[in-house]
Amino acid sequence: MKQAELKKLLKAGEWNDIEFKEARTNVPKSAFETVSAFANTHGGRLVFGVAQRGEAYEVTGVEQSDKVQNDFLSVLHADAKINHDVQVTEQRLDIGGKMVLVFHIAENQRTRKPVYLDGDIRRTFLRKGCGDYKAQMQDIERMLRDATADRWDSQPFERVPLKDAFHSGSLKWYRDRFHQANTGFNPKQSDMDFLYYWGFLLKDGRRFLPTRAAVMFFGSSLAVHQLIPRPTLDVQFLGYSTGEPLPETRWIDRIICEDNIIQAWEQLVTKYRFFMPKPFRDIDPVTFGRRDDPPGFRVFREAAVNLLIHQDYGDHSRKAVIKFFRDGIQLWNPGDVFGDDSRLWEPGEKEARNPSIAMAMRRIAMCEQAGTGLRMMREVWRKLGHPSPTYKNDRAGKAFEFFIPELDKEVDMASDLVKAMFGGATQDKAQVEAQEAQVEAQVELPKWQISVLSICSPGDKTGKELLAVAGYRNRTGNFKKGLQRLVDEHFVELTIPDKPNSRLQKYRLTDKGRQVLTMIRRDEGDVA
Repeated sequence: MKQAELKKLLKAGEWNDIEFKEARTNVPKSAFETVSAFANTHGGRLVFGVAQRGEAYEVTGVEQSDKVQNDFLSVLHADAKINHDVQVTEQRLDIGGKMVLVFHIAENQRTRKPVYLDGDIRRTFLRKGCGDYKAQMQDIERMLRDATADRWDSQPFERVPLKDAFHSGSLKWYRDRFHQANTGFNPKQSDMDFLYYWGFLLKDGRRFLPTRAAVMFFGSSLAVHQLIPRPTLDVQFLGYSTGEPLPETRWIDRIICEDNIIQAWEQLVTKYRFFMPKPFRDIDPVTFGRRDDPPGFRVFREAAVNLLIHQDYGDHSRKAVIKFFRDGIQLWNPGDVFGDDSRLWEPGEKEARNPSIAMAMRRIAMCEQAGTGLRMMREVWRKLGHPSPTYKNDRAGKAFEFFIPELDKEVDMASDLVKAMFGGATQDKAQVEAQEAQVEAQVELPKWQISVLSICSPGDKTGKELLAVAGYRNRTGNFKKGLQRLVDEHFVELTIPDKPNSRLQKYRLTDKGRQVLTMIRRDEGDVA
């Protein structure tokens, strides 16, 4: 870290990867909680010699910096303090004659988590936002589950007799696809021999036991419900965009998939075809063959299959959710990504949470080759003229979110939205077209953006004034994105457009913004 970078961080304040401690003469006890939190999440930098004054941070310096540094590192490496070694890189900075100590705490590997203090696993900490929080037992259990060498899906399942363990239709569906994708294997092989050969059955003495992967992939309803007491997948079709306030009607349609992965996949694709029929002109309705997949569906298919592959099925308190918003598709999974998530876009095979389920998918060509899926989705989606998909790997929450921005240009959910909002099933074509035009004409802005427009009328306003009315303490990503939207759509304009970062910069309402604000107030009944 250089002085300029430290000054920039001081101005931005603490967040999930930076923590300041005054530590003028000794090491604060809370510093070790921060070490645990950083090591259990994404890593970060712990800085000694900085004090908080109100909402600002200033360099106060560390007296006897050699002693404080040695005390910190010696306690950190003592056997009794933390249960796992943590990689620490130390650095000293002289800021105007005041000594600052910077410690970079690396994230621990999943097999060396949780990192806890004083031999007490209950003293496990997680980094959330700008603070260190004591982990709940369910958080600790998720880390312990991921730390095991034997993966969850490879374990045997004994709760249901073998004769009742499988759904015959799902197994036939899988075997049909398998033999289409893999010529040379005997299609007349018995189901038992097929399952044993490909590792779906384990031999225990004279009996055979299905693996959890086998149950999740083509298990009977009885077996699946005995294995996971919650849905496999929750799919919601929503009539609003991300970032908008929740309407009274939260979703247009919804399916809760409580059976095996194959049945969940069939339900998902059937519903996708109903809402988005145009992309499926060339799709084989039986095999859902990949070669003729239109590009938009190829991206969605890869994202949905990844969700099923990498889900933490051992987490019984949460379920995977796919939400179709008006401005994109959000796929949320219980379970974060293994390994360094900053390298997800790079080539190379990645470690899977459920390797047996992943291999079962790849054998029937339902997903890309290992290590290529994310890059394919980004490249294909860009070529279609859309922004790149984004992801959020939440180490603290042990969750992964993938967002595909903007639905395929061929997709049109307007009719379904109108039906949901106006009951259009009994209306004639002219009424539906008029109501569709009404929906298109509506300006939909979050409440805080409407407040920003209101405060800008009359008079020019500073960024701080906009922050205050929007309810944000600092310029978060959501605030910056939302404010930029108002500028891009010419609802507000910069008073110094040539110098957008000027400290004298202010914002004013445009004529277009004034018209929009008037319309919003009229709709709300504030204007006659």
